[in-house]
Amino acid sequence: MNLFNILRDHVATQPNAIASRSSRRVVTYRKFWSRIERATARLKAEWHVQPGDTVVYWGQGHQDALMLYIAIARCGAKLLPLEHAPLHQQSIAILQKIPAVLLLHDDETIFEVPPAAPLIVNLSSLIATRCHHTPAVSEDLQQPSLLALTLAADGTCVAAEKNLQQLMDHAEIDVAPDAAREFRIAEALFDADIFAPQVLPVLVAGGTIVFR
Repeated sequence: MNLFNILRDHVATQPNAIASRSSRRVVTYRKFWSRIERATARLKAEWHVQPGDTVVYWGQGHQDALMLYIAIARCGAKLLPLEHAPLHQQSIAILQKIPAVLLLHDDETIFEVPPAAPLIVNLSSLIATRCHHTPAVSEDLQQPSLLALTLAADGTCVAAEKNLQQLMDHAEIDVAPDAAREFRIAEALFDADIFAPQVLPVLVAGGTIVFR
C-alpha cells in the first residue's frame, strides 16, 4: 500500500473527515494533506533537507509530529524521534553518531544545553505560515524514513532504519467496516508498538488519531 496515495484518496473521497484532533485543533483530511505539502515545501526549499538527511523530532506525541514524519518521508529524508527522557539524556552521543541537519521540538521545550544540530526550530513553525515553493518530490517508499532507536544492555543506543514500505507491510492493516477508526496517543507517537501497528492502520482506514 502507498500511504501517500491513500491519503490523497481520502482527500478526494472524504475531505471533511477528521484525520487528527487534539486540544489544540481539529484537522480534516483536506487540511492534513495540505499541511503535509506545506511542511514538505518548507523542509526542502527553506530548510534545505535533502534525500538521506536526518531530521530530529524532540518532544513527545505532538499532533504536528505525524505530519512532520510524512513530509520527511516525501523528501526522502529520515526522522530520528527522541521522545523519551533516556534518549534526551544521551542526545550528545546519539547526535555525534547520527548527525542531523535539523531539529524540531515541541514549543514548550526548554533546553538546558541546546542539542548539537545546525538548525533548531519550533515544531509549530513547520506549518505556521504558507511556504511559497513547490519543490519536486519523489515519494520513494523504499527510501529509509524512520530511525528506530533501542537501548542496548550496556546503555548505548542502537539505530535501525525503517522505510515506509516496511512500516506499511508490518502494520496490522484492517479496513473492514468494523475496523477501529480511532486511536489515542497517550505519550510517544513513534514507538514500535504504536506507530506501525496502531497509527498507520487508522490512517489507511480514514480514521482519526487523537492527541492530548
